[in-house]
Amino acid sequence: MKVNFAIVLAAGVGQRMRNGGLPKQFLKLMGKPIIIYTLEKFEASREIDSIIVVSHGSYVEYMQEMIGSYRLGKVSRVIIGGSDRQESLKRGLKAAREEGGTEEDIVVIHDGVRPLIDLSTIHENIRVAKEYGCAVTVHPVTETVVITETEEAVAEDFKKRTDTYSMTAPQTFQLGRITDAYEKAGPKESKIPLLDAAMVYAQAGGDVHLVKEQGANFKITTPEDYYYLKAILELEESKFVFGL
Repeated sequence: MKVNFAIVLAAGVGQRMRNGGLPKQFLKLMGKPIIIYTLEKFEASREIDSIIVVSHGSYVEYMQEMIGSYRLGKVSRVIIGGSDRQESLKRGLKAAREEGGTEEDIVVIHDGVRPLIDLSTIHENIRVAKEYGCAVTVHPVTETVVITETEEAVAEDFKKRTDTYSMTAPQTFQLGRITDAYEKAGPKESKIPLLDAAMVYAQAGGDVHLVKEQGANFKITTPEDYYYLKAILELEESKFVFGL
């Protein structure tokens, strides 16, 4: 029986949040930590069988306590993350193997501070990854994009917004394929930093298939993001209360 794992990355310390206290994934909105909003989405997904949380080492016990308090039964383990995102991700993949993950099992990699992910995007990621081996969530840009290495631009530097996307999350793979991609990547030099799994997979020769999302699946990075999320959650609560 094939298994669908969610690997939720929550090992950051949130330096850009400027709050000087808890990492951003633990900040509360309407009484609930941001990471719990995120985990509840995967808990609610009929497609997700097991959730692996990658946590900062100083907060593993705190994370485990919260998972117990909110009765997140699909969380199979909380592991300590690495020195950067890529190392944390590799530890998550290793944990999936230790959980019995096989070559064709699916790993859905998501940011702990993207709590607005919707179930349809998760399910479409899994469907596409099962068929092609890889699915990467992207968001259509709303303005024309200019790509240039200088402070000047020529005609070909302007890209049609209908052909341009920003990468978000989740990024989803067959476990064997993404594991092989990281093994191939090794210490190779790259023209651009390999910041996430999709870039590693592409450099290793994998075909990246896009899942286009709609809505506000943004990452909580700055204080402004926090208050934007707060407004969205308050709006959703008002709609529920007033039956809108």
